[in-house]
Amino acid sequence: MANKEHHVSRVRPPKERRLKALGVEALEADEVNPRVRVRLRKPVAALLESMSTKQRGEVFEAGLKALGMGVGNEQE
Repeated sequence: MANKEHHVSRVRPPKERRLKALGVEALEADEVNPRVRVRLRKPVAALLESMSTKQRGEVFEAGLKALGMGVGNEQE
């Protein structure tokens, strides 16, 4: 049986175009996209869900910094 992915490299658009079609940005070299669960009040959860992933990360990092738990390698 032939490999079904034989022609994929010729027909698949570049990664940047696929991500743009989905409305997302590629991760930077030092970024990750972890799956974590948090417990929030409903209004806070609604606000968080209305933000972009980049905004959520910035809010999370600002919260850590405000609590004195800042992470090294800051880009300010």
